Amino acid sequence: MKKIGLGVTAFAAAVLMSSTAGAATSPVFESDYGAAVVGGDDQTAGGSLPFAFSFFGQTYTTFDASTNGFVSLGGGNGSGCCNGSVGDFLNGAARIAPEWFDIVGTVYLNTAVADRAVFTWVGSEYGGGGAYAAQAQLFANGNIIFGYSGDSIPNSHTTLTGISAGGGLADPGETELTGAAFSTGANRAVYDVAAANTFDLNGRNVYFTANGQGGYTVSNDPIAGVPEPATWALMLSGFFGAGATLRSHRARQRLIEA
Repeated sequence: MKKIGLGVTAFAAAVLMSSTAGAATSPVFESDYGAAVVGGDDQTAGGSLPFAFSFFGQTYTTFDASTNGFVSLGGGNGSGCCNGSVGDFLNGAARIAPEWFDIVGTVYLNTAVADRAVFTWVGSEYGGGGAYAAQAQLFANGNIIFGYSGDSIPNSHTTLTGISAGGGLADPGETELTGAAFSTGANRAVYDVAAANTFDLNGRNVYFTANGQGGYTVSNDPIAGVPEPATWALMLSGFFGAGATLRSHRARQRLIEA
């Protein structure tokens, strides 16, 4: 799919793959997980991003994915077993964590759409079972979308959700990610901690929109300038309809000319 503009490549791929796994699925969720990066319990594996990713004013080209619900940028943070840790989150390498806790499963990466890298964690809670899927979509313009599918509520582990530039940051304090939109301001980390059985982002997306000042605007609403799912579907329907009309016209013209 081609670039649509506004610095967001074929966001339709994320939008059209939405609402396919039942009511618990976030509105934007890519159902094509792509290729497996690493699997098992407390496992990590690294690789190269398909583009230079701008994150809190820094540019990264490599990642290190942990099966425990986060991906590190420009270095590794280990597997992060077994609960999301605020102290670790603010230190070490930069980290993107849609839902950090003790997961036994597989990390996938989809790079089929240019300027977009989708990391998906699929598995179960260690010692607690369940069916879990969480996702972080990274865009070349710096935007990030978290999404969730299935039963992503751990029974016995604390989860941490957020983004951090790492490197020894001062603690900005916990922020509720289901509230009104806000800016990270001068803070280079934002996070939400949920005790066992209290994770509440199922059925929601968290959008981190690069604000052009090295930080992010955080909200549960679509990134500005990107069509919502229904609007995008109508647009594609119009494109396909216009294409079909053009092909029909050309076919008739060839018949006349023959």
